[in-house]
Amino acid sequence: MRVLIIGGSGFIGRYLARRLSGGLRHEVDGTFLSQAPPDYGNSWHRVELNDAAGLEKVFRVARPDVVAHLAAMADVGTAEREPERATAVNVAATSAIALLCELHGARLVFVSTEYVFDGRHGYYKEDDPPNPVTQYGRTKREAEQEVARLASNWSILRTSIVYGWPHPGKRNFAPWLIERLRSGEPYHAPTDVYRTPVYVEHLVDGIAGLTEGEHQGIHHVAGKDWVSMYGFALAIAEAFDLDRRLVIQDADDSRPADMLGLDCAATIALLGMEQPGLIEGITAMRAGISF
Repeated sequence: MRVLIIGGSGFIGRYLARRLSGGLRHEVDGTFLSQAPPDYGNSWHRVELNDAAGLEKVFRVARPDVVAHLAAMADVGTAEREPERATAVNVAATSAIALLCELHGARLVFVSTEYVFDGRHGYYKEDDPPNPVTQYGRTKREAEQEVARLASNWSILRTSIVYGWPHPGKRNFAPWLIERLRSGEPYHAPTDVYRTPVYVEHLVDGIAGLTEGEHQGIHHVAGKDWVSMYGFALAIAEAFDLDRRLVIQDADDSRPADMLGLDCAATIALLGMEQPGLIEGITAMRAGISF
């Protein structure tokens, strides 16, 4: 099977490329914007997401059976500050990719986010009604709708906060926190912000399952445990033998609770996956090899 990963040079994309190309099971192509990643037997294509002609050329060269679309403006703050750019990257580019999938007869797996929900009660199921309250969430919800409208063969995978070892020069929450605590700096961890954190390799299990199987519709893949960012940070500190006293509870009654996180039971059963919890995920990260 020929797989094209849009955003193959990103944090999740590089893990997915390595997984799918392992054992020569699939022919994998990936896109990048600024820096081509190491070659795991894949072909890499430099392209700007809003370059329609460039995307068309990538499709012609890669001839994908399946497209995994991971690229996005995913920083919530940046999306709020630059709403037009966020719409162009997250919505318009996804529309173009969905149309190209339809034109080239490729199945589309689109990676979305828990931010399509409003965070009022958390632990959302696949069929809960979206109600985004951030620009990032709104653009990803609009992108989901475009995928369903324009592509005839599609899967949407929503996930939560993703952690693991990034490639050099990049960060996500867990490595950032480990570095901070090792240097003796405290972290004021919110007790009223809830997520279902997922180790990147475990998320890739779900993306690979949707890439390799015919599962139309909306799916959730995240960690088993619904925890506060305080609980998440404390678990990281304990697993990496860091001073847990540097993880300080931060409660603020003046701000609304941020209760996201995903109930993934239906998707986990559909894909026949295991759903590791937080301790299993952090343990796997500690034993894992970074890029």
